[in-house]
Amino acid sequence: MTISKREHGGSTYHLRKRVPARFKNIEHRRHIGISLHTDSWDQAQQKASVAWRQLLAGWEARLAGDTSDAEKRFAAARQLAQARNYRFLPSDQVAALTTIDLSERINIASVTNGNHIDKIEAAAVLGGAIQP
Repeated sequence: MTISKREHGGSTYHLRKRVPARFKNIEHRRHIGISLHTDSWDQAQQKASVAWRQLLAGWEARLAGDTSDAEKRFAAARQLAQARNYRFLPSDQVAALTTIDLSERINIASVTNGNHIDKIEAAAVLGGAIQP
C-alpha cells in the first residue's frame, strides 16, 4: 500500500494500490487512487487501511452480486450499499429522498466500468435489487 502526496505540490495524502487479480472482472482499473482527505501522516495511515478494507468489501459484495441466486444478489446489494456508507432502501423510498440525498446516490451509481454504468452498484444504492 502506497501512501503519498501528489507530485505537483499537493498537500493531501492519497492511497495508491494495485487492484487484486481476483477483482479484474468487476473493476476495470488496474490501480486505485483514493484521496485520504488529510495532510497528517498519522491520520493518512489510519484512513488508508479503512479505505482499503471498504474497497475490498465493496468488490466482494459486487462479486457476490454477480450471481443468479436472488437471495444472494439481494444480500450483496445490501452489503454493497453499506460498504458505500448508505443504508439499502427500496427504489420507492430512494425516490422519496431529498434532492441532495438522491443526488449523492445517483453520483455513486454513476461510477462507470469502461463506458457502461455499473448495474450492480446502481442496484445497491438506488434500490434496484428486488427482495426475493
